[in-house]
Amino acid sequence: MAAPEMTALLKRGKRSVAQTVKNECIKHNDQQKLRDLLDYLLNPEKAIDEPETLDWLRWLIAGGNTYEEFSKTVRQYDNAVTCGLVWTTNFVAYRCRTCGVSPCMSLCADCFQAGNHEGHDFNMFRSQAGGACDCGEVSVMNPAGFCPRHGPDRQHTQPQPPGDLLAVAETMMPRIILRLIYHLRDNSKPEMTDTYLLAMQDAEQFLSFLHSLSDMGAAMRRVMAGALTDPDLYSHLINMHISVSVSHPCPPGRLCLESIHTAKLVLNLSHVGQSSIHSIEIQSSTICNVQVTMLMGNTKAIMLELQYPVLYQLTIDNSDEVDFFVIHSEAEASNSFYMKSKRDYEAAVDSLQYPRGFDELDDIPGLNQKLVHKTFLEELVFWTVKFEFPQKIVTLLLSLLPDLRYKEAFTRAFIQHYSRISRVLVKALDRQTVANRVVHISVQLFSTETLACQMVQEYNLLYVLIVSLKNMMEQILTDSTLQDLHQNFHQVVDCSHESMKDHCYWPIISDLINLLSHEDIAYKFLSDMKLVTMWLDFLSYFQGMNLNTRELHQHVEFEPDTYYAAFSAELEISASPMWSLISHLRRENSYYVTKNMIQACQESLQDWFDAISCKESTNPNPLQLTFHLPLHRYLATFMVQAVQYQHQDLLAVVPPERMLKTLLIHVLQIQVATAEIYSNMWVRNGLQIKGQPMTYVQCHFCYSMVDADIYLMQVCACRLDPDYFVQTVIDRFHISDWLSFNPEPGARIYKMEKEQELAIVEGVLQFFTMLLHIRTYLGMEDKELTRLEMATLLFVGDRQHSQLMDLMPEKSGMTGHGKDLFEPTLKDISNFKAPNFEPGGGLQQGTYVPKDELWETEFDPVHVLLRSVYKNDFQSAMDRYTEFLRRKGNFKGKGQPWPPFKAPGKIQECYRAMYRILHCKTMHSLIFTVLQKVLKDSSLPESFSFYAVHLLELAITVPNPDGSKRVKPSPARVPDKSYRDWFSGNDILENVKQTIREVEVSLSVEREGSPRLSLDTSFESFEEMFQLAPSALAGPSGPITAAHTGHIPSFHLSPLTTTSGNPQPSILTVLPSTSGTRPKFETRGMTTERQRTKIVAINESLMTILYKLHSKLSGKSNSYAPPSVSGNGSGMENGGNGEFYVKKVLDKLCQSSTDCARAVEDLYQANKPKEAGTSKKGKSMDTETRRKKARERQQKLMEEFASKQKAFMEQAMETEDSSTTGASKSPNSPDGSGHPESMESDETLYDCVICNQSTPSTAERTIGLVVFLQASSVLGHRTQTDTRKVLTLVDKTRQRIVNCSRVQTERLEKLFRNFEESSCQTSVNIGWDGGVLVQTCGHYLHLDCHTSYVSSLLGQGAHANLLVSKGEYSCPLCVQLSNSVIPIIPEESKYSITRPVSRDPRQMALDIASMMIKRPITPVIVRSPLVTKAMGSMMEDLTNATYGMYKTYTSSQTSESVLLFVCSVARTNLELELLQRKGDLSQPLPTSRKHCFLPLLHVLSMHSKILTTKPYTDLWSHITGVSCSENTTSVSLYQKEVPLLLKDPVSLLIQIILTLPATIERGHFDFVVQVVYNMVFIQSLCVMTCKFTEEEREAWKKGRHVAFNTLEEYTDLLAICQSVWSPLSVESSVQELCEPFLRMTALIKFHIFHDEFPKRGVLSDFQYLSSYLRLNVKRDATVIEPSKLTSAAQCVDWLVEEAHTLTRAWCTDLINFANKNPQDGRTLLTVNTQWFGPHLIQLPDQYYKIFQAYRKKQCPVCSNPPKDPCVCLVCGMFLCFRGACCKQQHSYECVQHSVECGAGTGIFLLINSSIIVVIRGPRAALWGSVYLDEYGEEDKDLKRGKPLYLSNDRYSLLEAQWISHSFDHACKRWIWHQDRL
Repeated sequence: MAAPEMTALLKRGKRSVAQTVKNECIKHNDQQKLRDLLDYLLNPEKAIDEPETLDWLRWLIAGGNTYEEFSKTVRQYDNAVTCGLVWTTNFVAYRCRTCGVSPCMSLCADCFQAGNHEGHDFNMFRSQAGGACDCGEVSVMNPAGFCPRHGPDRQHTQPQPPGDLLAVAETMMPRIILRLIYHLRDNSKPEMTDTYLLAMQDAEQFLSFLHSLSDMGAAMRRVMAGALTDPDLYSHLINMHISVSVSHPCPPGRLCLESIHTAKLVLNLSHVGQSSIHSIEIQSSTICNVQVTMLMGNTKAIMLELQYPVLYQLTIDNSDEVDFFVIHSEAEASNSFYMKSKRDYEAAVDSLQYPRGFDELDDIPGLNQKLVHKTFLEELVFWTVKFEFPQKIVTLLLSLLPDLRYKEAFTRAFIQHYSRISRVLVKALDRQTVANRVVHISVQLFSTETLACQMVQEYNLLYVLIVSLKNMMEQILTDSTLQDLHQNFHQVVDCSHESMKDHCYWPIISDLINLLSHEDIAYKFLSDMKLVTMWLDFLSYFQGMNLNTRELHQHVEFEPDTYYAAFSAELEISASPMWSLISHLRRENSYYVTKNMIQACQESLQDWFDAISCKESTNPNPLQLTFHLPLHRYLATFMVQAVQYQHQDLLAVVPPERMLKTLLIHVLQIQVATAEIYSNMWVRNGLQIKGQPMTYVQCHFCYSMVDADIYLMQVCACRLDPDYFVQTVIDRFHISDWLSFNPEPGARIYKMEKEQELAIVEGVLQFFTMLLHIRTYLGMEDKELTRLEMATLLFVGDRQHSQLMDLMPEKSGMTGHGKDLFEPTLKDISNFKAPNFEPGGGLQQGTYVPKDELWETEFDPVHVLLRSVYKNDFQSAMDRYTEFLRRKGNFKGKGQPWPPFKAPGKIQECYRAMYRILHCKTMHSLIFTVLQKVLKDSSLPESFSFYAVHLLELAITVPNPDGSKRVKPSPARVPDKSYRDWFSGNDILENVKQTIREVEVSLSVEREGSPRLSLDTSFESFEEMFQLAPSALAGPSGPITAAHTGHIPSFHLSPLTTTSGNPQPSILTVLPSTSGTRPKFETRGMTTERQRTKIVAINESLMTILYKLHSKLSGKSNSYAPPSVSGNGSGMENGGNGEFYVKKVLDKLCQSSTDCARAVEDLYQANKPKEAGTSKKGKSMDTETRRKKARERQQKLMEEFASKQKAFMEQAMETEDSSTTGASKSPNSPDGSGHPESMESDETLYDCVICNQSTPSTAERTIGLVVFLQASSVLGHRTQTDTRKVLTLVDKTRQRIVNCSRVQTERLEKLFRNFEESSCQTSVNIGWDGGVLVQTCGHYLHLDCHTSYVSSLLGQGAHANLLVSKGEYSCPLCVQLSNSVIPIIPEESKYSITRPVSRDPRQMALDIASMMIKRPITPVIVRSPLVTKAMGSMMEDLTNATYGMYKTYTSSQTSESVLLFVCSVARTNLELELLQRKGDLSQPLPTSRKHCFLPLLHVLSMHSKILTTKPYTDLWSHITGVSCSENTTSVSLYQKEVPLLLKDPVSLLIQIILTLPATIERGHFDFVVQVVYNMVFIQSLCVMTCKFTEEEREAWKKGRHVAFNTLEEYTDLLAICQSVWSPLSVESSVQELCEPFLRMTALIKFHIFHDEFPKRGVLSDFQYLSSYLRLNVKRDATVIEPSKLTSAAQCVDWLVEEAHTLTRAWCTDLINFANKNPQDGRTLLTVNTQWFGPHLIQLPDQYYKIFQAYRKKQCPVCSNPPKDPCVCLVCGMFLCFRGACCKQQHSYECVQHSVECGAGTGIFLLINSSIIVVIRGPRAALWGSVYLDEYGEEDKDLKRGKPLYLSNDRYSLLEAQWISHSFDHACKRWIWHQDRL
C-alpha cells in the first residue's frame, strides 16, 4: 500500500478500520489491507513499545469493539479443563496434601476457596520460585478438590466460540509473535551481553499485551498456541524478506522443489550446449503472473511474480543436460535489516554452546544437540534461555500450558535447549533468579507422569540431565589431597567455587528428582547400567570433598565457609535422588535392579580406593577428615533395601572381607575425628569445624549420613573378626597409651592433653554403645521408627507441633512421617499443653510434653545421644529424666542418676552377628581396664563407669551368636596392650571370674638425640604437660557427662582390699622383671629404643572390680549382698544411681551362672566384717567412707548457706513489695505522703534506690517518686453502648459507634460557639484524647541523686532503648522505663494553714471561700527553691508528655487554657484508674499498681493556684447560695457564662480541690462534696425532664396542687404522677445520672485521705458510694442507714432555707440559654456521662477472612494495594505499614495514625504476617500474634500457612495491656522507628 493510502487509512479511525478488517477476514476476501497495515504497525525498525501501535493492535484484534468488551466476550467461551494461572515470587497460593497426588501441587486462592477442602491437611504459602494452579489437572490432584470452574467435564458443558470472533486474531497472531522475535534478535548482539534487562524493559508493554490476550481464556490461548507451534507459518514469515540463493544440480528429468517462500522468483539456468525446458509447473492458487524471459547468451532466466509471499511447489521438466540452476529471491528495500537480523540470530545460536560431554553420546537417540528451530515456540524458548529467562516471557509461555498440544510442543522445545540451560545457570548474572525460573518451568512439565515418560523415552532425558550435571561439576574439579598426595590421582569438586555456594546445580537436580518420583522412570534409570555407572562416576566427584586438615601450631587465619556448600551438595545431589530411587524398591521382584546398583557401587568404590591408593591395611592420615562419602552411603542404603524389603540374605549383598576392611577406614575416621573435635583437639581450625559434626547428625542429614555410616560399621562388625574390629577401633581412637598399665608414660605416638584423652576414651565407649543399640537400618518399621524419633525429641524438651514437624529426621522428603503416622503417634506418646501466659506478661505457645509412662518404658538415652546436635541436648534429657524420677519418688539421691540404658531392641536375624564383639577377649579386656582405672582413680568421669558397666551387662545378657567357645589355659601374666591374650576364651561368664594378676609392660628408654614423632605440642615431661594454664585444659565443649575438674589425678592411690583382707600393691607398684634388659636393635635403617620390661601387679577380676565399685559408689564397705543373702525383699537402693546398676549386673551374673553366684558369695563372705572388729569401727573406717562423710558435711554447709541466702532474698523482696517505698513508711500512707489526721509522730522515711539511704523528704534534700508519663487516648475510645466495633471485611458494611472522644469534642465546639472562651475552659475537662497518664513503679530517690544519675547516662552516649536527651531513664532498681520524678512535699503537715471545721454550714461556706481567695501555697515550697524547681520541672514534663494538638482546643494561649490542661491531668488519671477498676471501687485493682495521685495532686494544686486569675468565690456563691462578698449575690445571672447546670460537676469539684490547700480536713472535703452533689441532683432532674414527652411533662405539672417548702416535698410528685415513667424507673435513672460523679469523688477521697473502700455487701452502687462519701450523714448528725437510701433526694442537704430560689436561679439561667438555642441547650444538658469501657475491634474467628479481604485491597490514600497492609486494632482503619507513599510531614502513615488515634500508641495487625506491632511514641515492638493454629502456635509471616484461629485469651491480654498502658513494660524488644517502619 502506498504511503498516501496508508495515511488515509490511519485517519479513518481505529474502530472503523478494525470493523472493515474484521469483515474482510470473515468473508475470506483479499486481506491486503490488513497485511499492509500490519507491515506498517509491526515494522521491526520501529520501537516495539509505541503506545499508539499497541492501541491499534488492540482495536484491530477486537474487530471494532472496545478491547474490554472483546475480552469479556472471549472469556465467555473459556472452556479450559485446567486453571493454569501462572504466578511469580511471593504469590500467595495453597497446597492441599489431602487432595494432592503430586507433592508439587498448588492452587490459586480463587480455586482453593471455590473448592471443598474442609477438614483437609492444607496450608497457605508464599511461592519462592513461582508456580501455576493445578486445578483440573487429574494427574496432579484428586478431582474431588477441583473447583466448579475446572475439571475434565468442563469442556463438554461450555459452548464453542463463533468463527468470526477470533478471525482477526488468527491472522494477526503470527505477525505479532514475529515482531517479538525480531526485537529479541535485534538485542542479541554479542557486544550487548549486559543489556538483556534493557531489552526486556523495552518490550514490557508489548509482552503485557500478549499476557492480556492469554488471560482471555482457552479460546484465545488456542489461537496463540497454534501460531507458536505451526512450522509452516514460521518458515514462511521468517524467510519472507530474505534473499535466498541456493544451488541445485539439475539432472535430466523432473525436479520438484517444495515450500519455497518468496514474493518474486528468478530462475537462472546455466547449461553446457543447448537445452530445452519442456515445462514449468507452479502449484499455487495465488500466483498472479508467470513470465518467461530469455536472457542474452546461453542463460535462460524465468521470472515468476507472485502477488504476495506464499508456499508453493515448483516443478521443472528438463530434457537436456543442465549443469545446475540457482533459485534466487529478490529482496525488498529493507533487505539489509532482515539479513542483519538473520546474522544476529545465527551468531546467537553459535554463541550458546552445549556441554562437551554430549559429543561422546551423539549415537544415543535424542542427544544430538544441534539447534534447528522449526517453530516460533522453539525460537522463543531459545531466546528465553539466551536472555536468562526473563520473567514476562517465562510467565507468558507457562500461561499457555492448559492447551495440551502446546504443552507437549513446549516440553520438546525446553528439552531441546536443556543442555544449554545448564551453562546459563553457571554464567548468569543473577543465578538465584534464573534457577528459580528454570524450576518454575520444569516443575510444570515433568510433574505429569505420562508426558515425562514420553520425553524420557524419546529424548533420553535422563542422559541429558546427568551429562549436563556432570559437565557443570567438571568445570570446578580440583585435585584430591586425601591420603598420600603423591599417590592420589582422584579429583573432587571445589566447594569454594561460586557454582557450589550458589547451588547452581539445584534446578537440574530438582528436575531429576521430579522425574525419578515416577516409578517407570526410576526403573528405567536403574535398569540402564551405563546410566547408573555414569551417575556413580559423577558422584565420585563428591567423594572426599571439603577435606579438613587439623591445624597443629597456630589458629587458622580465615575460617572457610565451604562446609555449608559441601553438606548441601551431598544432600541435594546425592541423597535426594537416592531416596527417590529407593522409594520404588519395596517389592521383592525389584531386587534385580537393587543388585545392579549394589554391584555398581562396589565397583565405583573400588575405583575410588585405587584412585586414592587406599588398601585394607592402609592407616588413614589422622590429621585429615572428610564427612562426605556418598558412594559409601549409596552402598549402605541399597543393601538395607535389599535385606529389609526385598528379603535378601545379607551374605548375598555384602562386599568381600577385604573391601569391608577398606570401607571401615573412612567411616570410622569420621567417628574418631568427631570425638576429637568435641574434645577441642581441632580448636585451631576455628568454629566451622564444630559446625560440621553438628550438621552431620542434624535431622535433615542424619538418615543419609550418620545412620548410613553406622550401618556400614555394623555390617563390618557382623562379617569381620570381632577381636580385629575392637582392636581397630582402639587403635584408631589412639587410646592404647591411656589403657596401658605402664607407670612411666614415655613418648606417645599420638599426643593428647589429659582432658582430651579422657574425652576420647569416653568417645570409644560411647561408640561401642551406639553401635550395639542403633537399629535405624536393622529392620525397624516406619511406625516404630517414627515413634522412637518423636519420643527422642520430646525427651530433650517440650516441643511445639511445628518444631516436631521440622525436627523429625527425614529421608529428603521421602520418610512417610506424614499425618498417617505423625499425628497418631504424637497423640499416643504426648499430652498437649495449651498456650498460656508467663508471669511477666509474655506469651507462651502450645507445646507437647511426653507422657509419664514414656519415661519409664521408652526413654532411650543412646538414641538421644545420637540425635543430639548440641551436646547439652543429652544433658537436658537427663535433667528431665531426673526430675521425673524425683517427682515419682523413685530417686532421692543428691546427684544425677545413670542413663537408663535398655537392652538392644529387635533386629533382623542376619545382623545379630555384630553382637560377637561383646563376646571377644579384646572387648572384655577393654571393659576390665576401664573399670579397673575407674575404681582406682576417682577423678575419672562418671560416664566411664556407666558405659563400661552397660557394655558388661550387654555381654552377660546378649547371647553369643558364635556358639563355639575357644578356651586356652589362663595366662599367669598378660602382656600390656595385647588384649587378645588376656583371657582364656570368649565366654564372659568365665572371664569375669578370671583374675588378671600381673601385666607385663615395656618401658622404653630413648637414646640421646633420637628423633621423636610428635603430632601436637611437645613437652619435656608428663608433669609439664599438665602444668598448663587452666584455660589450656578447658574448652567450651567436651563430653557432656564428664565431671571436668581440671586437677591432675594423684598417682599415690590407696591400696585395694582383697578377699584375704591384706593390702595389695597399688596399681602403679612396679615389680622387677626377670627378663632382664633387652639389647637394642635396628631394622630397615631405623634406630629403636632399648627395651626393658616391668611387671605391674593387678590381682583383680571383673567380678572383684564390680564388687568394689559397688562399695565405692554406695559409700559403704562390703555393701553388695548377693541374692542368696539379701533375698527378694532387698533392693532398697535408689533406683537409677550407679550402685543400682552395678548391683543389677552382679545379680545377673549370679542368675546366669551357678559358678558366678558361688564366686560372688565367696567374695561377700571374705569381706564380711568380723564381730571382734566392731569396737574399732572408728579406726577402721575406710577411705571412701571418710570421703563420703566429708562430702556430706560440705553439702550440709552449702545447704545452710543457700538457706540463709534464700531467706535474705525473700526478706528483701518482702521489703520491696510491702509498700511503694519498701522502707519504714507509715502504713497509712500508700501514696508516700502522710496526712495530718493519720500520720504518726515519727517522720516518714524513704529509701533512695541510688544511694540506698533512708531519709525523710526535706527542703534541703527532697525525695522524688520515680514516674513514667505517657499520653493516652484510651478514654476517648469509650462507647455509649457495650458493643464492639467489628472489623470491616466488605466495603459496603459501615458501622457508626459513637465514642467519648466525638461526644466531648462536639460538646466543646458547642460551648465555644455559645459562650465566652474563659468560661468554657472552666466548665469542662479535656484529656479524653491525648491526656497525660502518670504511672510509677513505687521506688523513690533523692532529687540530687536523680540529677547525677541522668547526667551519667548523658555522658555515656547513645543508649539502645532510652531517649536520655528527653529525660528518659531506667529505674535503678526495677529497670522500668521512667521519664520524670514527682517531688514529695517535705513534712507539709507541720505548716497547716487550713481553717478549723465549723459546725455552722454558712460559716463553713465562708471559710472555704476565704481559702479560695487566699489560694495558699505551702510555705515550704515558697522558701525552698529546690522544691519549687522540681515542681516546675514536673509540670514541664507533664506538658511535654503529650502532643500539641491535645493540649489546648483554642488558638489563644491563656491562663485559663493552661489551667484547663492542669485540671484535666487529674481527671485523666482518675478516669483511667476507674477504668482499670472496671467501675467497681469495692474491688481492688487487677494488678499490683502503685499509686502516685496524691504527689501528682500537690504539683497540680500548686500550678492551679498560680494560674487562677480570679478566685472561684462567685462560682462558689452561685452553687451554695451563700454570698461570699459584697459584690456577689447568690442568684445573680452571668451573661455569656456557661449556665451552672451545663457545667461538668466533676470538673468543678477538681478545680475547687486544687484551689484549696492540700491539707484540708475531711470536714472541708465532705462539705464541698455535699454542695456539689446538690447541684448534680438538680442537674439529673433536669436531664430527666428532657426525656419526658409533652404529655408526661403536663402530668408532672398537674401534680403541683400543694405548696412545698423543701425539695424533698418536690420529689413526692414522683408518687403522684402516673405516666410511662414509673416512679421506680425515674428514681433509678436519677441515681444512675448521679453515680459517675459519686465514683469520681470517692476515688479522690480515697487518694487524699487513704480511706480504704469497705466491702460492698448487698448495697447498690448509689448506696455504697453515698455512704462512703458520708452523704447519708445530715447536718444534725443523723445518719441514714445505707441500705435505706432509696432516693437520691435523701442525700441532698441545702445550706440555704429557700432552696427553691437557688434552684430556680440555676434553672432560669439554663432556660434563658435554651430559649435562644434549643438544640444546643438540649444536647449540652443531656450529654452522656456514663460510658462503657473501650474495646479493640472485634476480629473474625479465622484469619484467612482478614487475609483475603485486605491482601489486595487498595489504600484509600494512594489508591494502590500496599506492600505491607495493616489494620489498626483500635479503630479498624486500613493503612500502609511501611509504605512511603502515604507519609505525611516525613512521618509514615502508621506513625502518624498512632498519634491521631492513640496519642502515640498504635496497635496494628500486619496482614501479611498475622503479627501485631505496637507503636509507643518513638518506639515500635513486635507484640506477637492473636491468631494461633490448631496446635496453639503462632505462624509468623505465615510461613507454615496453616489455618489460624483467634485466641480470645491473647486478644483479651492485648486489650488489657492497652487499657492499663503497660506496653512499655510488657514488650521487651523495642526499636526506634524514626517516624518510619
